[in-house]
Amino acid sequence: MLEWLEAHQLPCLVRHYVGVECPGCGFQTAFFLLLRGDWKAAFGAYPALYPLILFVVLGVLRICGVKKIDPVWLKITGFACLATILISYLLKLTN
Repeated sequence: MLEWLEAHQLPCLVRHYVGVECPGCGFQTAFFLLLRGDWKAAFGAYPALYPLILFVVLGVLRICGVKKIDPVWLKITGFACLATILISYLLKLTN
């Protein structure tokens, strides 16, 4: 099933129509690499994957009623996601 999903990834419409990679390009590839257990290659494909996973897990736990998760941690991880996405995108554009 994983092979089929990898072969049928969604195309990036920004890259297709504009010709420039978007800040989300590489996310699907990184996610599939992570599912295969290749952590280092997943980070190379999309460095914001790990802070994004942490943000989603904290958000889901908070929504499910875990009161120990302070909203400040959601703000911090959300900012870390945003900063990582922007920095990696700017580095990708300069290469």
